[in-house]
Amino acid sequence: MSESSRSPSAEPTITERDMLGAMEVLATTEPDPSVLMILTDEEIMGLDGASALELLGSPYLDQDAVDRPSSAAAALRSLTARGLVRPGGESVEDEGELVSGSGDGPSRAMQLDRRLAGVVTLRRIPDAMVTTSRTLNGGSTTLAHYLFPRGGVLEEFISVDGFHHFSVPELETVPDRIRRFVDPFEAAGEDGEPETVTLDEVARSDDMDDTRSLSVLTAVADGDGRQATVVATSERVRVLDNGPLGVKVSPSDERQIADVSSQTLLGVIDVMIPRSAEGTDAAGSTSDA
Repeated sequence: MSESSRSPSAEPTITERDMLGAMEVLATTEPDPSVLMILTDEEIMGLDGASALELLGSPYLDQDAVDRPSSAAAALRSLTARGLVRPGGESVEDEGELVSGSGDGPSRAMQLDRRLAGVVTLRRIPDAMVTTSRTLNGGSTTLAHYLFPRGGVLEEFISVDGFHHFSVPELETVPDRIRRFVDPFEAAGEDGEPETVTLDEVARSDDMDDTRSLSVLTAVADGDGRQATVVATSERVRVLDNGPLGVKVSPSDERQIADVSSQTLLGVIDVMIPRSAEGTDAAGSTSDA
């Protein structure tokens, strides 16, 4: 099923069976969900091509000593041995009609376990998306939320060693899940008055020397996006409004920054999360995220 030549902007090939798997995955939503599935960098590349890793990164495969094509091929063999990928033939389930994309989806050379097909499909078709990249002394991790109509959410946490943990939280819990991610040491104290500073002043501030966690929160919907930086020190948490995506910036540009309490931080995150239209059909939604 690998589509290594697929452009990130191309319409993905999705069948009725893929969409059924996607809906079944979203139906497992819980307020505090357990991990639904864990995939590695190389498994995702083997299943959906190298372009499937471009947005959120691939910590393991990015290592110089790792042979990406060989690792992906070995991962695909492992998935096949575990029954999560099956060669095409009479024993596979009917893929149904083609929902989107081109080619002959119903006659694929391989068929994925339906839940696995659902996760792969959901990664391809979010209505909107929020990504949070966090840097600690131990390395960088990413928390991503794929958002769908009627409150559907797929969460993907990428560890420093390239393991992708998928779960299905309720939309209402997403702001607090991000809040805990960007303030891992619970350093948020009291709210402070907003200050107008240049980006250069932020980079040279004493806070940067005392930073224990630096997170960049990016929200994208309908091709438009906004970004904020959350700086957690040993004593406080500050939020910098980076403004809209796609706008050229210079060190002399001015931005707003402020100390935030835990509750205010939660509110800032909540405002940034795009809410999908209730009546939109997820099967037809795409994202430039």
